[in-house]
Amino acid sequence: MSSIPTEPEASPSGPPPTLSEVAKRAGVSSITVSRVLRTPDLVAPKTRVRIEQIMRELGYVPNLVAGALASARTNSIGVLVPTIANSIFADTVQGLSDELEPLGFSVILAQSRYDSAREDRMLAALLSRRPEAIIMVGSPATDEGARLLRHARIPVVETWELPASPIDAVAGFDNYQAGETVAKHFVAQGRKTLAFIGGTDPRATRRWHGFRDHALASGLTEPRRLILERNIASTMLAHAQLPGVDAVFTANDAFAIGYMASLRKAGLLREGPAAGQPVAVIGLGDLEIGRLFSPTLSTISVHGDAIGRTAATLTLKRGGQRRIDLGFDLVLRDSG
Repeated sequence: MSSIPTEPEASPSGPPPTLSEVAKRAGVSSITVSRVLRTPDLVAPKTRVRIEQIMRELGYVPNLVAGALASARTNSIGVLVPTIANSIFADTVQGLSDELEPLGFSVILAQSRYDSAREDRMLAALLSRRPEAIIMVGSPATDEGARLLRHARIPVVETWELPASPIDAVAGFDNYQAGETVAKHFVAQGRKTLAFIGGTDPRATRRWHGFRDHALASGLTEPRRLILERNIASTMLAHAQLPGVDAVFTANDAFAIGYMASLRKAGLLREGPAAGQPVAVIGLGDLEIGRLFSPTLSTISVHGDAIGRTAATLTLKRGGQRRIDLGFDLVLRDSG
């Protein structure tokens, strides 16, 4: 799948907003702003609320390296991932680390745990360390997060997504198209009753939309959507919640393995080619466990290492193409 060049949305230029700018906008002293940050109970509530609002509008975050390093580079890159509990993002983190660390950059890793409020807090925490750039899996979940990144005035690379107008740059793939590709394969197999298993995060939701839309366009009834917690154990009982389905797409390989275990328990998992499976299953991520499971797991293979390496390059080089589609591959094995 080819890269699609586009013009990124303009971001503020110049240095990030300072405490003095906040004070000037609020009509108070820098000491008052500092008190809001350090001892907020000592500031009148109305004044504190006004200052906090201005901080949000400006995208201001405290500078935790303002002392001896105020005029120095930190040589750090902030990286925000949804979770480190699932190895699906490991290749991306490894790829960007392999590119950045030999150049003297250290990687500061944070996780959002699929919580939008926590994501905003983690972005603010990373930015307070004054990194040279921010790389994140996905796009900001809230307007507040997007505002923080736009006002940081540093390179920002979104990954595992392909927004039309990234904050600065993006290296990823089309999640909608991934779901569409799986549905197209199931339709070609003659499967009639489809289902999707996954969470409610934006990337999984876009996969669901592509999957559902193609199924409906092909004349099938609307697929079932089962929303579960993000672990293998939660899918062990999924078969009982999806009676009668003959094809399932899961938002990641961990879900797929759990669901296949539930099929095995129900006597609906067979060894051998996909054509003989009562229920076809396709995951996403191409994790090693899927290649070792029996029957082997069909999956959408995402080029995680290439995403990480490309993201690292985009943080180091300005100009040129800032929206890079690294595509994906449908890998067919015995499960579907």
